Amino acid sequence: MARHTTQDFIRGDLRNQLRTLALVGVISLVVIAVALVATWVIYPKAKAPSGISLQLVVPALGPGIKKGSKVLLRGAEVGQVTDVQAPTAGSVNLDLVLTDDEVRGLLTDSFDVDFRPENYFGITAVNLIANKGGSPLTDGEVIRRGASPDFTMSTMLENGSLVVDGTLTKDMIASLNQVIRYANGLAPLIRSSIIVADTMAKTQRQLPTTLLRMMNDDLDVFPGFSSNAIGALYAFSRNGYNPGPDGARKADDPLLAETNRALELASSKLFGAAGALLKSHDSDLSVLTTMLKYLLDPLPRAIGGGQLATKTLVVVDGLESSFTGTPEQKTLQLRILLGQLPAVSSSLAQMGVATPSPKPAKSSARKPVRGDK
Repeated sequence: MARHTTQDFIRGDLRNQLRTLALVGVISLVVIAVALVATWVIYPKAKAPSGISLQLVVPALGPGIKKGSKVLLRGAEVGQVTDVQAPTAGSVNLDLVLTDDEVRGLLTDSFDVDFRPENYFGITAVNLIANKGGSPLTDGEVIRRGASPDFTMSTMLENGSLVVDGTLTKDMIASLNQVIRYANGLAPLIRSSIIVADTMAKTQRQLPTTLLRMMNDDLDVFPGFSSNAIGALYAFSRNGYNPGPDGARKADDPLLAETNRALELASSKLFGAAGALLKSHDSDLSVLTTMLKYLLDPLPRAIGGGQLATKTLVVVDGLESSFTGTPEQKTLQLRILLGQLPAVSSSLAQMGVATPSPKPAKSSARKPVRGDK
């Protein structure tokens, strides 16, 4: 079979070109094979975590646990899950790799395990709980646990849905609705209480002990006040309108009826007649009203307006202060101002009551005469 191959980018004859193409193909296959081996074998082993390898056998697996999931100890990451297998029903094998530096001296083969979220996003992780006692962990050890609690977020939501589905009935919803309405109705009361408390805090000027002491003083007289108030109500109930004719404690209807007739008579006969008289003789009474007006108009000025009572009190106080002594023996205090008169002073001097006032001395200076220098 004739072969016709011509390559413009390879120099040489046909044989050299074929040899070069075969060499390039072999080299390409080798490079691809090396890359595949490096990708699938060498790279995973190079990137695989180093540390203590353990196989954990548990009865059930938490939702979300897979290869690459984190292993936590006291909230810190100490390893990861390298493989998950379920060989038989009711048994799950977890291959773990723990960082030797993180778990040395903290974790032994007596640890417990559970599944819980590693953060608020609900990503599930394997949580290890250190216990006292036990032996140090060894590489390749198989540890079996009869219980692995599930505290994952998905399980919590599922259990919550079951609880709500079983308990949140129509009656429960109606009860919750009523509670919400009552709480909404109490909101203004709570707000008013807060405003009152805030106002009291702003207006309070004394310590609570002082305020409580003042309150105790008020409460000391409260029983007496209550007793007098009850006595006043009792006395009011014992008036002439409450007891009946037979002495029973009820309204005295005959007395009330007579009182009503008396009031009607007074309003119609007395005040009604007076009003009719004033209305029919308004022109005749104008003279009387005019006379009263002229007589009463000067009265406010005559009594000094509102100062008459004050002046009267001053005069009365002055008169009362003029009398001293006991209520049985009152003495009037008078001050005699006639002692400066010559006749009175000489008479008082002769009686030995007062000394005569000295006469003014005459001046020895001569009055000037016209012409003196």
